[in-house]
Amino acid sequence: MSDPMRTVLVTGCSSGIGRAIALLLAQRGYRVLAGVRRLQQAEQFSDSGLPNLEPVILDVTKEADVAQVVDLLRQTCPQGLFALVNNAGMGLPAAVELSTLDETRQLLEVNTLGPLRMIQSCLPQLRIARGRVINMSSMNGTVVMPMVGVYSASKFALEALSDALRMELQPWQISVSVIRPGQVRTSIFAKARESLDAHTQEIPDQLRNGYGVLYARAGKFNDRGANSLTSPETVARTVLRALEAKHPRPYYVVGLDARGLQLAKSLVPQRIRDRVFSQVMRVLKPVQ
Repeated sequence: MSDPMRTVLVTGCSSGIGRAIALLLAQRGYRVLAGVRRLQQAEQFSDSGLPNLEPVILDVTKEADVAQVVDLLRQTCPQGLFALVNNAGMGLPAAVELSTLDETRQLLEVNTLGPLRMIQSCLPQLRIARGRVINMSSMNGTVVMPMVGVYSASKFALEALSDALRMELQPWQISVSVIRPGQVRTSIFAKARESLDAHTQEIPDQLRNGYGVLYARAGKFNDRGANSLTSPETVARTVLRALEAKHPRPYYVVGLDARGLQLAKSLVPQRIRDRVFSQVMRVLKPVQ
């Protein structure tokens, strides 16, 4: 059982991984501030039976929401913030050429600038407690595949920020860890399927011979992800390990597929990986 005075702020708790993290940490005795974007999402925690689980309205892209939560921390956590878990995120399965700048900007705002905003805003409270930062990345934050280029860009950037912060925050003994899951069985795949179906209809006719097969193949991989063996609870247990480790690791890899990609990255030359991924996605055939 953890120290009940330890407060952890978790973003993106409306469903999936974030909800699993919030519930597990509260069950372990942490005081959990669970960030959700809407009041209706906050109400889902009302029957948890966990008085130390407190939903807070928090859209990581809104300065006012972040400021309000930080003010709550100042008022209720004189001992400081033990940990910030940046879990909020979104996906954008699409070819890079067909990803609009508005979509790309929104993805970067949520996946990269959102965590940065949270870290910068929470650092005064983290310094008091000599706390921890945990950023939810992805194996796509280290390995790029077709149809996730923009998503990978957002996670690569988050990984770079995490690496720099881990060194820069050493004087205050604030650790920074990155979680790298593979595919996790959450509702993100249902949202991705809707996006894929909509974007498939928008492929320009002159590009359909090239991109049509790629989008169809991405749909099959998306559906496979919806049935992944890795559950949100598995990721939550990894977050707990990072919180309770005496010396947290810089990186935690979650899932057999993630470990496979990590092994491939370390052993297989980039050119061969490119060819294998292209073959899997069936994009090697020249367009006539």
